[in-house]
Amino acid sequence: MSDNKVATIHLGDVIYADIDSNEYLREIHDNLLYNYAAKMLNIFDQTSRPVDKIDALRFADLLSKSTHSTNSDQHKMWAQEIITLLCSIYPDDPAVSYYAGSVLTSTGNYQGRNLVAKDYQSGAVLDRMYSEYSKELLTIPAMPEFQFLRAQKQVYDHLTDQYFSYSGPTSMGKSFIMRMFLKSQVESGVEKNFALIVPTKALINEVTSKIINDLKENLKKYNYRLVTSAGALVLKEQHNFIFVLTPERLLYLLISNPDLELHYLFVDEAHKLSEVDSRGPFYYKVIDKLVERKNKPHVIFASPNIPNPEIYLRSIPDIETPEKWKLASSFSPVTQFKFLISFRQRSISMFNDYSRTLTKIAQFTGEISLDTILPLVSRDSDVFSVK
Repeated sequence: MSDNKVATIHLGDVIYADIDSNEYLREIHDNLLYNYAAKMLNIFDQTSRPVDKIDALRFADLLSKSTHSTNSDQHKMWAQEIITLLCSIYPDDPAVSYYAGSVLTSTGNYQGRNLVAKDYQSGAVLDRMYSEYSKELLTIPAMPEFQFLRAQKQVYDHLTDQYFSYSGPTSMGKSFIMRMFLKSQVESGVEKNFALIVPTKALINEVTSKIINDLKENLKKYNYRLVTSAGALVLKEQHNFIFVLTPERLLYLLISNPDLELHYLFVDEAHKLSEVDSRGPFYYKVIDKLVERKNKPHVIFASPNIPNPEIYLRSIPDIETPEKWKLASSFSPVTQFKFLISFRQRSISMFNDYSRTLTKIAQFTGEISLDTILPLVSRDSDVFSVK
């Protein structure tokens, strides 16, 4: 008998292996971008490129369901971009509206779905069941009327780990995830102390204001106090605390109150640990002081969109496999379309993020300035001619 093992190949691996380089998909996407730009410049009717709308919808639906590929986040963002372009170009098309619901449900973007896919609930029974299941799965415990993005939910589910480090783009809402965890903990009646390290004094006021808005009267109801200074008088009283401090202030707090127990330490903007400035060592001192305690706190790092967020876990002694405590996401719920206006060449072009190319959309026909061009983009105008 042969001992040769049969390799297992997932269907998803085959489907998505070469989809990024699919020439037809790239042509559809490029033509949609061109048509969108032409519509924005009010020259849509005379310059539109041919696009098979059904094929475009099917590609968007396929990309939105990418899960096994290493480029899943990019596929989902590409799906969102295609469906956004279609919704803009064909705002009254029921097929586009229906597919938008499917695509945005598959990417977990319920905020977007609620804006552009009003007719989605009229779809098939299985689609509605999947939509409702996904919606329930992504519901924010502390705000049940809203849903997390899928990447946010993945992070949220790890915040009870002893250590965890995650990264993502600004639009991922990294601080929002922390605040929703805090809100859930406080409103469930737990008695713990939480500390959030922020890199600047200005951010102390911003984050504190958001936490107060999240919790409102529940801060006092559950005997919690927000502390933004190491010498706050309220520290002498019996409360649960939420500290929002710079690393210097938190270090001073720990030195002044050696018996103060912290159950959670959130390090926002964790990339500041590796910056060469006077603040970096304070982060390390804080972490050292806390992890050498008998009752070690949970330590959570949040950083910008980097591929190796586990690097910050290496600041904690005795972590043998930091890779298991990390999550890196590049998914963004925000779709951006970029125009390049050249006053030297007197032209306006559209940038394609996937092909990394510029396509000229229009040429200026008269004198124009930036102050006058921006209001004209969404109005009927004859200041552009296509060449």
